[in-house]
Amino acid sequence: MIEVPGWVILNFFTSFLLILLLIFQNKTSRLQKGKSYSAILICTLVLLLSESIGRVGENNPDSLLILARVGYFIIFILDPVDILFAVNYIDCWMDKESNEARTSFKTAFQAFAFINIVLVTMSSVLQLGWFFYFKDGLYFRGQFFMIRAVLIMVFIILLLVYTVVFRSDFMSEYKNMILFLPIFSLIGALSQVFFSSIDTTYAGISLGCLILFFFFQSNDVNVDYLTGVLNRRGLDIRMEEKIKSSQQNKRNFAAIMMDIDNFKTINDTFGHDEGDRAIKYMADILLNLFGRESTIARFGGDEFCVITDNVSQAELEDLILQAREKLANIRDKRKWHPDVDISCGYEIYSYTSGLSREEFTDNIDNHMYEQKQLHHGM
Repeated sequence: MIEVPGWVILNFFTSFLLILLLIFQNKTSRLQKGKSYSAILICTLVLLLSESIGRVGENNPDSLLILARVGYFIIFILDPVDILFAVNYIDCWMDKESNEARTSFKTAFQAFAFINIVLVTMSSVLQLGWFFYFKDGLYFRGQFFMIRAVLIMVFIILLLVYTVVFRSDFMSEYKNMILFLPIFSLIGALSQVFFSSIDTTYAGISLGCLILFFFFQSNDVNVDYLTGVLNRRGLDIRMEEKIKSSQQNKRNFAAIMMDIDNFKTINDTFGHDEGDRAIKYMADILLNLFGRESTIARFGGDEFCVITDNVSQAELEDLILQAREKLANIRDKRKWHPDVDISCGYEIYSYTSGLSREEFTDNIDNHMYEQKQLHHGM
């Protein structure tokens, strides 16, 4: 009977889990949190494959030593990057308005990841052996290996500290479950100390990602199933938080309501599948125009809402014009009715106004319908 090493079994099942999560991780991939989540999965999968390749090369030094060199080089390059991706993902669930207080933490993570890439590359290219090297086909730890290993552990602990210290910045529904990622990452890293023959660090990160998938990524009740942007519920939560933050920080923001004119003609002429595509196209346009710092939501039907910190009337009108032009280009290519267009209304929220979410949303909605009436009257 062939005895399979423990690391092979663990790496195989962990890689299989990560691949499955990547396959099923699609609905929220268009939101920044979905992209950041996918980045963790991909980076962890690459690290696992690199670790497997490295072990194969190490076990067959006469013919496959190059695999060990390549595999361990990738591991030493990407280890801190995986932590940085975790920081970015956790940050997606936090209030953007309080971002300044977290900047020093994120800067430290970014600096460590960058410096690590530079030093590991120098060590490998110049054959300095600072972190690892091979001699007579055997793997050895370099003189700075332990310093780097301790720093990695410290930064994993800081990931948990970061989550706990800024816990009050999390959007209300995500305060507890988001802790699973740093907790399981830390458990995996600590287990690595006692089980050196298998890599439990990546298994811990993967398990944390699995739990987050069940609680957030696959079942986020605030995400629209068709477009991957926020739905009405998510918009209401975000608008409440934005108004509260605006009043506390004395900073204005703007919101835009958009509706596709003559959307019914698309459904009537080309069918509901084409209507769904039109809604997806609209979401893509808004995501590309307003970027990750803005909140994009499907208000309902063919109606969308954008919350942005851009409060310049000229720039807002220019972005709206660009959105109309982009939809017009798609309209012409898809041969939709020539009257398919965008009606929109926007308003700048003044922190001194004291308007509630309902009042502010109603104002924007009314502005949009005023323009819609003008379009239909043309």
